[in-house]
Amino acid sequence: MDYIVKHGNRTRDNYKYDKDLDIDCIEPDNNLQHILKGKGYRLVHNDFLSFTTYKQYDLVVMNPPFSNEDKHLLKALELQKNGGNIICILNAETIRNPFSNTRKLLMEKLEEYQANIFFLSGEFEQAERRTSVEIAVVKVAIPSQKRESRIFTELKQKHYADNSIEDSTELSVNDFVKATVKRYEVEVEAGIQLIQEYRAMKPYILSSVKEERYSKPLIEIRVKGHTDFTINDYVKQVRKKYWTTLFEDERFVKGMTSNFREDYRSKVQKLSEYDFSLFNIYSIQLDMSKHMVRGIEECIIKLFDELTHQYSYNEYSKNTHYFNGWTTNKCWIINKKVVLPFFKAWNFLDKFSPTDIYIEQKLADMEKALDYLNGSVSDTTILYGRLREAELMGRTKKIPLKYFTVTFFKKGTCHIEFTNLELLKKLNIFGAQNKHWLPPSYGKKTYQEMNPEEQQVIDDFEGKESNKWTAPLEQSSTGVVGLLR
Repeated sequence: MDYIVKHGNRTRDNYKYDKDLDIDCIEPDNNLQHILKGKGYRLVHNDFLSFTTYKQYDLVVMNPPFSNEDKHLLKALELQKNGGNIICILNAETIRNPFSNTRKLLMEKLEEYQANIFFLSGEFEQAERRTSVEIAVVKVAIPSQKRESRIFTELKQKHYADNSIEDSTELSVNDFVKATVKRYEVEVEAGIQLIQEYRAMKPYILSSVKEERYSKPLIEIRVKGHTDFTINDYVKQVRKKYWTTLFEDERFVKGMTSNFREDYRSKVQKLSEYDFSLFNIYSIQLDMSKHMVRGIEECIIKLFDELTHQYSYNEYSKNTHYFNGWTTNKCWIINKKVVLPFFKAWNFLDKFSPTDIYIEQKLADMEKALDYLNGSVSDTTILYGRLREAELMGRTKKIPLKYFTVTFFKKGTCHIEFTNLELLKKLNIFGAQNKHWLPPSYGKKTYQEMNPEEQQVIDDFEGKESNKWTAPLEQSSTGVVGLLR
């Protein structure tokens, strides 16, 4: 015992005051019992084989009597079966000569737990009770057993006829929503059952056996740190958890810009007043679709403005091509190459870090805006993967993304070069039309059908190239939705 305490960076003198070192002792010899007590050690029993307890131990260290040491070690294995460690000294013959059924059972258990056994000679020749017997030191580490909740298991069996889709990541949005609602229902019902069972148990787990006015339960359940909660308080917190999860899952918010996502995430507190049900989720999806068109158009116009006049000074003046428009002479479109500020791709340690959340989010929003014009949806993990690859390789120039390449400079600028010129044209047309810089007939008439005033604007904008956009833009009378058809 002295050795164990000493090598735990503690001394025998301060052991009795050390609450972190919780040691129980079992000793059959009366004289040794008195010595242990005199040194301040806690003696809890005199016979390990008859010892019973509900206490759980991290480690059992034992030097049992050689006469029945096999039974002692089997008892220790049983004591630690739910997880824990054992260090035991045995007579080497117990391991080398398992002639009895008890020893055979012991060897099976040691093999099952993959015990580490090594043999030593002459270790007790200088002991108080000298012996030259060869010993075996057995070390066993039993992993903690994972227990399944009985309440949760029963409810899963009730709610899930087919468990195969429960945790699948390869689900359609509709299947994903249904699976998430199922998980919510199971969790809420399980929590309610736990609370009800706890409240029924409270009279039996009070701090005093006697019925006292101020006696409190030894075990407490809290909701947001409070013990005086209602079941409705618990349900509200679970709702909030699942509404938050829904708006953070890429399958549900795929295609939404960061501003659009944040707008709905900010409503989670209010949504926690509503049940996490298919009806409410589908109602939100309907509301999202109604606002999506306006959000899409705002996103595209914002991108158009950012890539043109917002940074149309100094170095960024080359971003735009100016032309005389339909209602004003101060008109512009985006060039193939664009320079944007505020892209600090080097962190405070001067390490190239294009996966910075601001940069990634900004580029993702640009891709989404172009996706809308292209009639497609991007996987944001691909964007992150390419930025991460560039980060690992130290590649700062012409990093290929979906519609453009990006080049980062330490002064904080980002050079964007469009690789999909057809899509760039769509972006320019959409931006110019929304600002009424193009004739109302653009996209509805061929160049030859336009009057001279209209042709003059178109010549400055693109010339007879407008013929190729007649059909697509005839479909765009409803705005961006038409472009996406």
